[in-house]
Amino acid sequence: MAQQPFGGFPPQQQYTFPNQAPARSKDSGLAIAALIFSLFGLIGLVSVIPGIVMGHVAFAKARRGEVGGKGMALAAFIVGYLMIILYAIAIPVLLNVAAKHGAFR
Repeated sequence: MAQQPFGGFPPQQQYTFPNQAPARSKDSGLAIAALIFSLFGLIGLVSVIPGIVMGHVAFAKARRGEVGGKGMALAAFIVGYLMIILYAIAIPVLLNVAAKHGAFR
């Protein structure tokens, strides 16, 4: 009977403590929701405001180390602010064009 070569130490068992916190996920659900709401700002202005608020809250939590998703939260409120700027420019321009073409007579 052939002997098997020594393969090293047996695998170590991972010990956990009863009060140990579970592993954090990389992304925050709040940051994901904030980005979705901000992107839905292309459809309507109403969803941009909650996207910006949730983006700031998620960013603050990520900076404190409570959750991940710092970059996604940053993108959410930047996109939200860009949507507000886009609406601030587009609405007066569209109203002006409509008024010149007699839409309000």
